[in-house]
Amino acid sequence: MPRWICLIVLLGAGVAGAGEPPSKATLIVKPKAFQTLVNPNCSHCIDEAKRRKAELRADDRVLAWIRGYSDGGAIPYRFFLNPYRVISDSYGVFVHDPDAGFARGFAPSFEFSFHGWRNGVMVMRHKDGTLYSCLSGLAFAGPNKGTRLEPVPTLVSDWGDWLKRYPNAVAYHMFDKYQPVDLPATPNADAVRSRGQPDPRLGAGETVLGVWTGKAARAYSLERLSKQGLIADELGGEPLVVLWEPATKTAGAYRPIAQQPRKFQAPRPDKTGVSPANPGTPLPEGESVLPPRKVTLQRRMDSGHPGAVFMDKETGSTWDIAGRAIGGQLKGWTLSWLDSTQVRWFAWSAEYPETSVYSKE
Repeated sequence: MPRWICLIVLLGAGVAGAGEPPSKATLIVKPKAFQTLVNPNCSHCIDEAKRRKAELRADDRVLAWIRGYSDGGAIPYRFFLNPYRVISDSYGVFVHDPDAGFARGFAPSFEFSFHGWRNGVMVMRHKDGTLYSCLSGLAFAGPNKGTRLEPVPTLVSDWGDWLKRYPNAVAYHMFDKYQPVDLPATPNADAVRSRGQPDPRLGAGETVLGVWTGKAARAYSLERLSKQGLIADELGGEPLVVLWEPATKTAGAYRPIAQQPRKFQAPRPDKTGVSPANPGTPLPEGESVLPPRKVTLQRRMDSGHPGAVFMDKETGSTWDIAGRAIGGQLKGWTLSWLDSTQVRWFAWSAEYPETSVYSKE
């Protein structure tokens, strides 16, 4: 094993404009701190709710992927993401960094594992030796340095709420070996030790929705977002909308462009966990391909439909936090998700030092 991965090392900056943290970032390598879960068996939320009815709680936090086969899926933190921190799967590489306050997903693979921390943010290692930030997906060392992992559209939510809305979404088969694990009461000492000086524009521990368009980054304070419920904004010349679901304290960002409903196949992974490209087929069956539609969303709290907290001005269709129309003319249509993550400010600003902070009233 190379000597450098056994030590705390200082790494160069790379290109800050691409989301690379500043120079002299401290890397702490502890690959055995958490076991990685690879390719767990899959089921559906409705079945797993029955299987572990006595142990799953309505307020169990979940990481939900919101596009693809069966309208996505949900992973309960306590049973999977607390003990494993990295899940390397055919649906995505899902990560949970409780010290930096985020969970998210990247393109499917069986070849990633937990590696350590850098700038207070979890790091994972690909089989080829490349090291990636678990927050930005940016490779900062190894043969693929400078590349960025493709994000999987994800949100954080609550198990009870997600089950009501998407009972047939994918879930991991909750065998008895998967037991609930609560997080430690104190931060991980190694994660804390790897942090740099916090950006003073916001409190280090404040939670924001960090948005990355591929060209520009911006942080939206959840305190402000929770009061407004919806923020229409422009970042790097592109319009976007930031949504807030008060019942589950969930935030998400989207381009205000709606795509017609499509049916997607389940993964058919090769030995590395990667499936063939699957553009999906339009729904209902036999429907022709329709062009995307621009929509203008506004808050709608009196729709009478659970979770339908937004409405578009063009058709009056109602939408949920997952960016899916759940009632009206556009039922089943989905907004174009933007790479966005609920995360603590110290971590977001470390990974995206050139990020702006939303400040409009």
